[in-house]
Amino acid sequence: MMLRSRNRSRGRLTAIGAGAAGVLLLVGLVLLLRDRAATRAQCTEMLDRYIDMTIDADPELARLTPAQREAAREMKRAIRRGEKSFAQVQGKCESEVRRHEYDCAMQAKTPNDWEACLD
Repeated sequence: MMLRSRNRSRGRLTAIGAGAAGVLLLVGLVLLLRDRAATRAQCTEMLDRYIDMTIDADPELARLTPAQREAAREMKRAIRRGEKSFAQVQGKCESEVRRHEYDCAMQAKTPNDWEACLD
């Protein structure tokens, strides 16, 4: 009778240990995914967001119709993407920006908030 009780206790401890190991594995995976580098596409999206926020802050655009404003935004975005500094920032983003920084930047409401995500 005592032997069965010990076996049950060991079985419960093994199940608890396996459950705890599973939880630790899951937490580790979440942290790993959170800290992986941003992809090229994510960097482009993140940089476009910043460009759009800075363009939208231009008071001259406020006077344009929505269609004109969108055309001006596309033109300015294309100009900035063509600058040498954009390629440098894109490369730096891909090697240094982590997924949680990308998530923060994509939720930022202002260029200053965006920049704070990467400090």
